Amino acid sequence: MGIDRAFILLHLVGFAAFLGGAFAQTQFLKMSQKSGLATAVRDEYERLAAAISTKVELPVLFAQVVTGTVLMVHEGYAKQHWLHAKMSVVLALLVLAHLEMFNARKIVKARAARGDAAEGEIAAMKKKHGVMGAIGTLLVVAVVVLAMWRESIVP
Repeated sequence: MGIDRAFILLHLVGFAAFLGGAFAQTQFLKMSQKSGLATAVRDEYERLAAAISTKVELPVLFAQVVTGTVLMVHEGYAKQHWLHAKMSVVLALLVLAHLEMFNARKIVKARAARGDAAEGEIAAMKKKHGVMGAIGTLLVVAVVVLAMWRESIVP
């Protein structure tokens, strides 16, 4: 297996891990909003969402940038216009992933500091998190479209 194949494999595995982490942390926050859920379970779902965002989603996204940069340089894509568009979307995903991480951690901190008294604030943060998840989904679709049909979309 050549270096380019190895980095493509790492890039694809990293993409799958990023998608899994993004999906999981969003689902944990969504499940934490169910009525009748035990307090301990709700709190654990919130902590899991923050942990996945911090320990899986963001590190893998940075690995994506590294493997993508190696592929870009190795394959000579640096002057391709479609890649500039893709990298812009990836940059937006990096910013969004950080905002999701900060938001998830704020939920955990608010819950730890004020418990159920922070419920209104936490509900607003969870709603915001859902919006960020929807935006992230659109950005991921854009990355896939740019990667798959790069020559025909952007000259």
